[in-house]
Amino acid sequence: MLESTTMEMGKLFVSVFIIFSMVSLTLFFSEVNQANEYKQYVNYQIERNGGLTSEAIKKIEDYNKEHFGGEFEVQSSQMNQQFPFGQEVSYKVNATHEFLFLPIVSREISLKGAAISQVR
Repeated sequence: MLESTTMEMGKLFVSVFIIFSMVSLTLFFSEVNQANEYKQYVNYQIERNGGLTSEAIKKIEDYNKEHFGGEFEVQSSQMNQQFPFGQEVSYKVNATHEFLFLPIVSREISLKGAAISQVR
């Protein structure tokens, strides 16, 4: 009789762990989706401002704080520069995701992006 109780507890533990893992993965992939949405906004600002100018950076940071709680960061070697029409501006969006039920584990989300200056 004791063996069946132990097995039931083991099954319960494994089931709860699997459910929590699935919820954590769902949250991780939703954050990746948010990073893509943020990257799209960065592309739009680069196109409208002709690069990662100080005005574009300010708008990007304000949008990040307002919509994502300051979760993302843009890195580029082409910061604070305006480029002529048609020139490509490359950048990288970084964020760190900490898994909900495993606070020890964290994962770096890094998306490379590029946009073309549309300012004439």
